[in-house]
Amino acid sequence: MAVSFRAVGAYVNGIANLTPVIPSGTVSGDIMLCVIGTKPFNGVNSMDNSWISLGTATDGTVAAGNDVGSMQAEIFYKIHTGTEANPTITNATNNVSAAVIISFQNATGFWDFVGSGGGDGTAGTGYSITTQSSLDLASGDFLIGNIALRSDASTIGTITITGTGLTIGAFTKSPATDLSTTAGGDMRMSVGYSQVTAGTATTTLTLASTLSGSQTGSSFIARIREVAAPVGGYSDPFGMMGLFGV
Repeated sequence: MAVSFRAVGAYVNGIANLTPVIPSGTVSGDIMLCVIGTKPFNGVNSMDNSWISLGTATDGTVAAGNDVGSMQAEIFYKIHTGTEANPTITNATNNVSAAVIISFQNATGFWDFVGSGGGDGTAGTGYSITTQSSLDLASGDFLIGNIALRSDASTIGTITITGTGLTIGAFTKSPATDLSTTAGGDMRMSVGYSQVTAGTATTTLTLASTLSGSQTGSSFIARIREVAAPVGGYSDPFGMMGLFGV
């Protein structure tokens, strides 16, 4: 049994509701992850069409402004039913947000997933977050994560995800080109994935990168895994239910 990347859509961004596009080629049974970065830090995102949030993370409580403000990172999920419409992300207090949908496939159509995130509220070029919660991790798992920065002014270098007792492969940015926007208070975001290639552990994860300038930001990581049969009562043929992380 194995998980593999299916497809990724294009970034969308703005200061009002967003409609990210489900990537072409995504089919019934695939897991879709909508990765979001938002200012202000306490904005409340909701998605229609039965998308469910895995959780949020923020780097502080600094009010939104031009190139300033604490960021919120969030990942929603849904299992593709085969007859999907593009969802709408609603946020009544949106200063600026960006989002993209990335999808993965497996052989069984059953998924086990959790998520957690963290923030780096100390301005600098050495960006690093550690997830608030430990995650159950094993070889073959895929890790999907992001960096959402308070400004468009600084680029995001190579991203790594590490965890004690684990060997984790290189992080693939997907989309390959990061999102940069001057809408609202400005932001930049990078999204992508890594795979655990060896090890088994229940541990926190660290996501890190080097920035071209001094910034703060937030990240969220989802761990996805194929299972042969429903686990923990999870059976989700219509994308309505699921296992949750914090």
